Amino acid sequence: MARRPLISDAKIINITNKMGSKKTLIVHCESVDDDLGALAVNSGEVYHWEFEDSTLFRPAVFWCRLALEDGRLSFVAYVEREGGRGYAVMGYDVNETGLYGPDMQDMSRTYDLLHPWKRI
Repeated sequence: MARRPLISDAKIINITNKMGSKKTLIVHCESVDDDLGALAVNSGEVYHWEFEDSTLFRPAVFWCRLALEDGRLSFVAYVEREGGRGYAVMGYDVNETGLYGPDMQDMSRTYDLLHPWKRI
């Protein structure tokens, strides 16, 4: 007898360090309810977390801050849409230029440069 696949409302966020040169990326993501803490993500590794949309009165929103030795940037990683819907998987790539990901207004497009590094 075939097993039925598990159905879940879980959302998945992946942030991939594509910096090369063995550069470590510091990633710190949080929402109003959850602080995921700051973690070091080595070159080629993925910072990954899963969650479910909010069942409270406010929508789920996650934002992240990324840091290198010589650069910083921040962005909104996930926004729950009206009616409790959000995209099931959000993926972002980080390289020497900045953060690449889907355009939140047009998810059918390929990855775009969303935020360049602010050099310090």
